Amino acid sequence: MWREIKKVIHQHKNFLLTTHLNPDGDGIGAACAMTELLLKMDKHVRFVCDSPISRKYAFLDYHKTHSSYDPSQDYNDIEVVVVLDTHKKERIGRVASLVDHPNVVSICIDHHPATELFTPYMSIDPKACSAGAMVYTLFKECGYDLNLEAATGIYASVICDTGRFCYSSTGRKAHKIADECIKQGVDPDQMYSRLFQHVTLAEIKMFAHTLQAMETHLENKVVIQQIRKGECEKIGAGFLDIENIDLEYIHDFNNHIEDVQCFVLLRELADNHVRVSMRSRPYLDISQVVKRLGGGGHPHAAGLSWKGTLEEVKDRILVLLTELFEQQKKSKQACGA
Repeated sequence: MWREIKKVIHQHKNFLLTTHLNPDGDGIGAACAMTELLLKMDKHVRFVCDSPISRKYAFLDYHKTHSSYDPSQDYNDIEVVVVLDTHKKERIGRVASLVDHPNVVSICIDHHPATELFTPYMSIDPKACSAGAMVYTLFKECGYDLNLEAATGIYASVICDTGRFCYSSTGRKAHKIADECIKQGVDPDQMYSRLFQHVTLAEIKMFAHTLQAMETHLENKVVIQQIRKGECEKIGAGFLDIENIDLEYIHDFNNHIEDVQCFVLLRELADNHVRVSMRSRPYLDISQVVKRLGGGGHPHAAGLSWKGTLEEVKDRILVLLTELFEQQKKSKQACGA
């Protein structure tokens, strides 16, 4: 598929890059590297997302191309939309209107298992550790060497989506890519500081409150943590942007909890919505549970948006996790037989 994607790139001039709502280090890092590649090819590029971008990723906007989607803006010059780190149109929010425009060609580069096809120009590789790693491959396919800016974006992508090289997605290629980025001048210590040391005091207060109310279920195999929109004001953190705040540091902490197999983080939002983020140990595949709830992701890191109450989605998740553990138990018994 890279051959067809390269052909589309060569045939057009004006590009818009985007990624999923509530963008993370992979989507933004991949966009950073993709911007460098397109600039090397003398293209016009901008990065537009339908969610605010966390301030900790601001250093990746080397060319001041980042902006939030604004329906009043003129996007008529866009010839190609490149969707990174998702292959579901609903996951890019209102930017999907540009993808649907009859005069716009779409390219998709993603490493999640394919469930939806919205363009013939899709490169989907579930074995890739990150979308940024796929942009690294595209660099090589196009015959360009990385510069420091592209290497920084790719390193950010890889380190974020491999959980700092701890997740099962971390293979030899992930380390090879990181090594090449470091050779280009990327400083691992500086990157760690920029990406993972930005938790505010208000966020710590919220986290402490969340831990105090933490629930355990299914013989302590499941931990559920809840962030209720009305509670932040009570603990002096009412000014936090709960909808767009990056809560990955909570999952980082959860990884240290012994014996728990699945972590569920529920974030209550406005308009009767709940954002669900789930993580699991390497031996427990939660992707099918999340898929049945209308979400998506990886076998051990997935999420969804739920229309309804926090209690409703919690009960539904526990039912599905109970079924999953029963299936796991039967599978072990069958293997033992």
